[in-house]
Amino acid sequence: MARKNFGQRAGVTPTPMLLIGTYNENGTPNAMIGSWCVTATWEVVELNLYKVRKTVENIKRQKAFTVSCVTKRTLAQCDYLGTVTGKKVPDKLKRTGLTAMKSELVNAPYFAELPVTMDCELLRIDKQEDDISLRILGTVKNVSIDESVLKQDGKTLDFAKLQPVCWDNFSNDYFVIGENLGRWFTLGKVYDKNRANGTAFITSSL
Repeated sequence: MARKNFGQRAGVTPTPMLLIGTYNENGTPNAMIGSWCVTATWEVVELNLYKVRKTVENIKRQKAFTVSCVTKRTLAQCDYLGTVTGKKVPDKLKRTGLTAMKSELVNAPYFAELPVTMDCELLRIDKQEDDISLRILGTVKNVSIDESVLKQDGKTLDFAKLQPVCWDNFSNDYFVIGENLGRWFTLGKVYDKNRANGTAFITSSL
């Protein structure tokens, strides 16, 4: 089947949908939905945000933020928070009915309805790479997970319960994640073994 070219664009898809929580200058909670966010290291997250966002102002001022996984159950509320700015709609969070809770570790709010949250302390803000966005790095001080989305062992997430949401930047549609395909670094072990035809596969150590 032939490939079709889509030109020069960020084509990493799907991407996780995240809700970023901050405090405004008057101490009221604020939130925005974000998709250009990644794990930079084991203890650092990276947000790529439009520099005109109210959230960016808040992070610069408060030196902290939270990052929560958007779920199927909270998607409509979180989607709304991405369509309006706190600069023009200061009560946008109140309109969604989400419950803001103060983090015990950083000066930022998290939201009771979103079961997985990272409390982050501002590490640095990199120089802008273009005219509209900034790269914000935060050190993860803690990850809190509501027991309602844990497996019976109490140690791992149950994605069937969590139902996290991702976004496709080609169709602009949301999708829910849930099917378990197997444990990492185990599915590929079949290629370490000699096949019936006698072909050996060699793997390199990481």
